Amino acid sequence: MQATTRHLVRYLARRFAWHMLGAAIGLALVLLVYSLLFSVVTGLPAGVVAVVAVAAAVGLGLVPGARELEVTAARALLDADAELVVPARPRLAHRVRTAGWVLLHLATGMLVAVCLFAVLPGAVLIGVEAVAGRPFGSGVPLPDSAPEAALRLVACAVVGLLALAATWPLGAAASALAGRVLGPTPHDRMETALARAGREAEHTRLARELHDGIGHALTVVSVQAAAGRRVIAANPDAAAEALAAIEDTARSALAELDQLLAVLRDDADDAAPLALAPALDDVVSAHRRAGLDVSARIDLPAGLPALLSRTVQRIVTEALTNAHRHGGPGPVRLTVGQDGDRVLIEAVSPLRAGARLPRPGRASGGRGLSGVRERVALFGGTVEAGSDGDRWVLRATLPWTTPTGPSPTGPSPTGSAPAGTLPPETSADRKDSDA
Repeated sequence: MQATTRHLVRYLARRFAWHMLGAAIGLALVLLVYSLLFSVVTGLPAGVVAVVAVAAAVGLGLVPGARELEVTAARALLDADAELVVPARPRLAHRVRTAGWVLLHLATGMLVAVCLFAVLPGAVLIGVEAVAGRPFGSGVPLPDSAPEAALRLVACAVVGLLALAATWPLGAAASALAGRVLGPTPHDRMETALARAGREAEHTRLARELHDGIGHALTVVSVQAAAGRRVIAANPDAAAEALAAIEDTARSALAELDQLLAVLRDDADDAAPLALAPALDDVVSAHRRAGLDVSARIDLPAGLPALLSRTVQRIVTEALTNAHRHGGPGPVRLTVGQDGDRVLIEAVSPLRAGARLPRPGRASGGRGLSGVRERVALFGGTVEAGSDGDRWVLRATLPWTTPTGPSPTGPSPTGSAPAGTLPPETSADRKDSDA
């Protein structure tokens, strides 16, 4: 009970302070307008003074910094739950809303001040006169009978209580309106949505890089560790080779992680040329050391753009990792080459026995193939992935041009397999989300 009472007192005190702030500014503004007008022209109607005072209040809301002060006051004194914004570059809508809010603040503040400092004392004075039976300067005629005096006393009590409690409903209304008036405009919401979409796209890109680089390296490490554990007693030399492969893979993963962190620190040179063929040879060699039977034919000229080079390497890594983890026994055929102004990538691996095709209408493909489609869509290329008899086939075509498509924040229709080329992905494809 005491905690509730303290909370209510603080609640009313903050709103009373907000109203008194508006009353002080509003009264000063009215006095300033009144003195200036009557120093120039005498005998002006009260309506003219009121109109000029309202115009002055609107002008006060257009002063730079007015919105910052009002937002701060609303947050601290009104406990506004809605989002309040102070734009870096105010637009016309912001200025109009700020002017309207300042006018509302001054008007409600002066209304509360009148209730507390004029209506409430007047009601008390009239009630005292009714009880005492003699005037004290209110100017209201005394009651003629005891019932009339009692009725006037009740009316004064009601009016006094309403005047005393005026700050509560007006403060609650101001708190509810703060979000609508001082909150974000539709333009602000659009800018916020675009900024959020940009951050989400960046998070997606970083997640894809981590999956394609570190995730695939960990896959090779786990496979080598399992193979070494099985043969460590019977074939120490093979176990030593597995440990060496783990060491090389871990070192490469650490180097790639360092490059990714450099990108986050904005100190990486994205325009630096990459040696594509050695990088692909390293990927193929790593999977061969892990036990995958790979027949690779890589025929690409030097000087590929950096982004295209990384995209080709990532696609090849994804194809070999999925073949290693989810494919059946047998050789894997990898072909990477150039056909005119296109880069062609094809990986054909045995389909593991017992692999089931996905049910109709069910989306397939894990994070790995989604990442491949996103990368290919960035270049406006095509990708096909699916079963072809007892083989699993991944084909990707990348134009040898600078990417101009949208940022790959999600699977793109341009990256989906054309109708009639290959059946949908198998359940093995869905499992590559673990890779």
